[in-house]
Amino acid sequence: MNYFDRNCNLINRRVAVCHLYLSLVFICFGIIFSSCKKTTVPNVLKQENEKLYAPISIEGLRNRTYKADLNFEKNVQGAELYNSSLYSFFSDSLKIYTLVNTPKIRIPVKGFPVLIFGHGFHPEPKKYGVSNETGKCWRPGDYYRGIPEAYAEKGFLVLTPDYRGHNISDGFEFTKTSYLASSYYAIDILHVIDALTSLENVNLNNIYFMGHSMGGDVGLKVLLATNKIKAASIWAGVSSTIWEQAIHYGKWSDENSDGINTKSMRRYTSSVDSVVNKLGYVYDIDSGDPIHFIKDLSTPLIIHHATNDASVPYQWSESLAAKLFVNKNEFEFYSYDSENHLFKNKNLDKAIERDIAFFNKY
Repeated sequence: MNYFDRNCNLINRRVAVCHLYLSLVFICFGIIFSSCKKTTVPNVLKQENEKLYAPISIEGLRNRTYKADLNFEKNVQGAELYNSSLYSFFSDSLKIYTLVNTPKIRIPVKGFPVLIFGHGFHPEPKKYGVSNETGKCWRPGDYYRGIPEAYAEKGFLVLTPDYRGHNISDGFEFTKTSYLASSYYAIDILHVIDALTSLENVNLNNIYFMGHSMGGDVGLKVLLATNKIKAASIWAGVSSTIWEQAIHYGKWSDENSDGINTKSMRRYTSSVDSVVNKLGYVYDIDSGDPIHFIKDLSTPLIIHHATNDASVPYQWSESLAAKLFVNKNEFEFYSYDSENHLFKNKNLDKAIERDIAFFNKY
């Protein structure tokens, strides 16, 4: 072997050693980078997602953080089977009030199961919870009197939040956001769910939701944004798209509603269009309609609706039930031969009994 060959072999060996050394360096660097990535990327992604999605879209509700505490305000009039108190919490820096009904029974070992009641639309939000008979504040008001309380009598600790802008809760301007208001109310419910950790004697593994009318729309948005609700009930719920709501309620208030055309539809949607234009960010209305996201719903759902309800079409609940079935969701759907938008007498008792039985299954 000549001098040139010997030097070539020596160089080749040195190059091989260098390659091995560099490979080890890259492997070590990769391990270090990978471990760092595991601890930082999720937080970065969450922050990016919050910026990526419109705040009141379904994805926006899913990808934000909710932090709140319940603060005792005062005791209010209760009844023989439950105590009633008024609490407050903050949602988007707004002070919101909630009625809390606590059963007068021995506290269960794991705490009381919790029911959050989402009330429906009120034409005069500041009068929500005010008695028509006395003119005094007596939540949840004459219309809903006895419904949240009935669940408390069955052993549930029941919270009935005002929603922002209702009664004396902050944020009246949000009640003027047309069909988008329910998204803001869903944010309030999501905050109160987080605030349950500051309440004594509650079972955080047994949280349920019951929503009536617009409260059904609020509830569906909540269910799509959190997995903390074990099962839910919707009574005569608004579960259609905003466009369908605009047609139904637009025709309701339109004296010349025999037919619908592009011009009348623009008139029916003008209020929500105006709100969207003032949001300050790009917003696709369909991105906030829960009916488009039923495939993502995992919470068992019980639905109740009167067949001749004139306030919220019975067909909306039929359509929701059909979509739940197609997407293999656990559900029950009950019809009531009645015109009542809010059940009364035997139908009321039957709906509550069915809810309790349904909740006890999960």
